[in-house]
Amino acid sequence: MAKNLWEKDRKSIYRGLVREYQQEGYDVKEARRLASQETEEIMADKKFFVANLIEVEEEEAGEDRTY
Repeated sequence: MAKNLWEKDRKSIYRGLVREYQQEGYDVKEARRLASQETEEIMADKKFFVANLIEVEEEEAGEDRTY
């Protein structure tokens, strides 16, 4: 299920960016290329954030277990 949420988010971001680039005057092919690159960057940032959040939570949970 988690993969579906990531993919849904990726597609939504991509579509919005393609529209944005087309409104800025890029042709369809260039808009798709730029949107694809930017989508990859955005998703990498999101995954990095989540991974760091999980790591911090696991570290804090480990500290709470020591009495």
